[in-house]
Amino acid sequence: MKVDDRPKILFLAHRIPYPPHKGEKLRAYHLIKGLAENHDVFLGAPVDDPDDWQHRHAMDDLCVETCIADGRGRSRQRAAVEAMARREPISFAYFRHRTLMEWVARTTRAHRFDAVFLYSSGTMPYLAALETQPERLIVDFVDVDSEKWRVLGETQGGVMGKVYAREAVLMRDAERTLAQRADASLFVTDNEAALFERVTGVTDRVHAIGNGVELEGWQDADALPSPYPADGNARVIFTGAMDYVPNVEAVTWFANEAMPALREAGRKVTFVIAGSNPTKTVQALARDDVEVTGRVPDMKPYLIHADLAVAPLQLARGVQNKVLEAMAARLPAVVTEAALDGIGATDGNAVTVATTGAEFANAISTLLDDPARAAALAAAARKLIEDDYSWAARIEALERVIGSIDPAAASRSAA
Repeated sequence: MKVDDRPKILFLAHRIPYPPHKGEKLRAYHLIKGLAENHDVFLGAPVDDPDDWQHRHAMDDLCVETCIADGRGRSRQRAAVEAMARREPISFAYFRHRTLMEWVARTTRAHRFDAVFLYSSGTMPYLAALETQPERLIVDFVDVDSEKWRVLGETQGGVMGKVYAREAVLMRDAERTLAQRADASLFVTDNEAALFERVTGVTDRVHAIGNGVELEGWQDADALPSPYPADGNARVIFTGAMDYVPNVEAVTWFANEAMPALREAGRKVTFVIAGSNPTKTVQALARDDVEVTGRVPDMKPYLIHADLAVAPLQLARGVQNKVLEAMAARLPAVVTEAALDGIGATDGNAVTVATTGAEFANAISTLLDDPARAAALAAAARKLIEDDYSWAARIEALERVIGSIDPAAASRSAA
């Protein structure tokens, strides 16, 4: 899509933002879609998931130009070796692609960009390829990645614990440097922004812009056929990328701590783990009352025909889109406090909060036994989404941030 004489934005993402079926892609997709209303967007991003390569042209209609690099053969192990040699974060080595570096250089030589938008701290290496400096540098960190690695380093132990701890230290330094250079640093919640300020010491030009929900996609979802057999079992669903460590830990914990209590109570409940790339640990959870779907073409029927959603996350960074999607689908949800960061729902008002396996099992049993209570909770959740979580409002907030930057004073981008 070509529109002349509009501000130009170079948007660099660490992964192709399509399909928008999980948090990081969903946010990037909707930011690009919103920005494209008033800006010419040039998108550069790699593909590391083989299933996503078929979507390499999906963003062409939204963007003036796209460069989708083929990173399907990229090995994390090889990236780790490269990172050790360069004394840099593994994230940098993994997400850096020669094709994209060359495209960034060529594109910034040919165009003067009003803004460069880095999506995720993992895109920082592309700054080295800029041939001309933008008027504004905006970084959407989304979450504090270094803190995630720090926690994983403390909890995993062994060799991987040391790898995660190294990543945490290097990414913390990189985040600080990048934020000091940026004209605006974005985070998905106020808490995440405050955490970043506390651990890096950078407090200037830090903003929180939350995620939204595209409600239009749910208008006819009730008409979608159910993916579940008519076996009389209630479906309790967890959604997410199932090779992401916090998700793996959450479903493993729920299967081991909450499901036995539901079985002992004689509940006919099937725990549905719906999401791409389930690890061997997740696959091993499958049994008569635990279903592991793997990648599904559309998550909506799985959500709309489920009875309850759960988010038993122990480690959660930023807004959990799985919770927002469940609320949009009018599903009663049982969640941990950690899963509610940045979501204006409270226990008994739009969601139920639980901590232990027994509490999760009791909350699920209570909602299954009291359909009216479950329906009221789901209705309150949906209303909250309709009132406060539109993507249009998020894009307006982003445009205000961009508009507040004085290009003449934004000399940090050229530092």
